[in-house]
Amino acid sequence: MTNFIELKNVSLQFDGKQLFNDFSLSIGKGDKVLISGKSGAGKSSLVKMLLGFRNYDSGTIQIIDKQLRSDDFSDFRHLYAYVNQDVTIRKGPIIEFLKALESYKGNVFEYRGDYGLDESLMDLFDFDKNLINKNSEDLSGGERQRLGIIIAIMLKRPVYLLDEVTSGLDKELKGIVVDYFSKCKETVISISHDEAWEITGKFRKVVW
Repeated sequence: MTNFIELKNVSLQFDGKQLFNDFSLSIGKGDKVLISGKSGAGKSSLVKMLLGFRNYDSGTIQIIDKQLRSDDFSDFRHLYAYVNQDVTIRKGPIIEFLKALESYKGNVFEYRGDYGLDESLMDLFDFDKNLINKNSEDLSGGERQRLGIIIAIMLKRPVYLLDEVTSGLDKELKGIVVDYFSKCKETVISISHDEAWEITGKFRKVVW
């Protein structure tokens, strides 16, 4: 079976530091992968390479048998539901941001009901419905993370790329988030130091 994402002998030097040297990683469709490592080891650079924001020095990155280059990122944009630690959301009313999401070309996001979001997901991740009427900049870190997670799920993309998405959550909510992604059918790449991902036994741990 062909791997969904394939990194072969990838090398990358950044700011005079060798972050990757002949690094290889195969990820199958539906796989659950936990990326872990020391700060500065290159985890964020790996995310940027997969998203097409940073090119690599040598080797290849293939996604569904097509080689990824930084100049054809648009070909892969629809594959990833990316959530980072800080959750970048346009300033202003959240409800207006959700309406705009539905209008973006290539998105399958469906604005739902009075709140714009799937209410079952809001309940699952304990996201207060009243927050929808607030400005995004007024949300706490944990609220932003939960909003980002709900939006990512509603985008219905085949790969979740999650970068420290539980850092602002309490233990109970971390468990709920990790449980959801450990059981979903999509491919999940989680970059995290949080042991909650590892103890599920569902994620293949990659350390460098």
